[in-house]
Amino acid sequence: MKKHIKLFVFIATLLLVFGIYNLLKGNSEKINYIALGDSVAEGMNPYGAVGYGYPDYVKDELLKNEKLKFYTKGFSKSGYTIENVKNDIENNKIIIVDDKKVSIKQSLRESDVVTISIGANDFIRGLSLSNFSETVNNVKDSKKNIDKIANNLRELLELIQSYAKNKIIVIGYYNPLPRMKLLKSDIDELVKYSNHLYENICDDLGVIYIDIFNEFDGNEDFLPNSLDIHPSTDGYKKIAEKILEEISS
Repeated sequence: MKKHIKLFVFIATLLLVFGIYNLLKGNSEKINYIALGDSVAEGMNPYGAVGYGYPDYVKDELLKNEKLKFYTKGFSKSGYTIENVKNDIENNKIIIVDDKKVSIKQSLRESDVVTISIGANDFIRGLSLSNFSETVNNVKDSKKNIDKIANNLRELLELIQSYAKNKIIVIGYYNPLPRMKLLKSDIDELVKYSNHLYENICDDLGVIYIDIFNEFDGNEDFLPNSLDIHPSTDGYKKIAEKILEEISS
């Protein structure tokens, strides 16, 4: 009889523990996802219109798997620099999501995943170009500008980390001007230099870094408009795929 009672107590305890585990697991599967950044985060297409970007494809996959609790890319904006995002956080920018006011600080505090693609506008403005048909005028000076951008990124990520305590994912750069043959080798060098600095900063801060340079290099399907720097649907889907791999891990 005592053996049966002990067995019953053991099984009941096991079921209770298993039930609590599943409850916690179920809660943790619902993700608050915030996308920050510039026009690439916003979803600008190669023809000048904001549409579906990589955050939207991430959102769709999470919805399909019933893992999405909250999502917004409303804090992302075309033309944004690192300083713009920093100012939004410091000033606690408010947007409207589903007819409700949402602040950026509260969104970051409640986030499970934050993605950010930022610095491309800083990068392009910091290039020392003679013109867009020749070469980078001074690679060394351009690298000095990139060093400053990287330091600004570190400060931004530290600010984000003061609110967001879970996964922060930084998306690296692709060459935005791949068809300008005389520029390509110089721009490639500078993009890789920038990505290397970004990756080191992310490693230092415990932030996830995603490199997309090789996926975009030479892939005209991902950058179909030679007069524009923004990815196609396929390009955005590839970025989303890499983000989802990090989320699922």
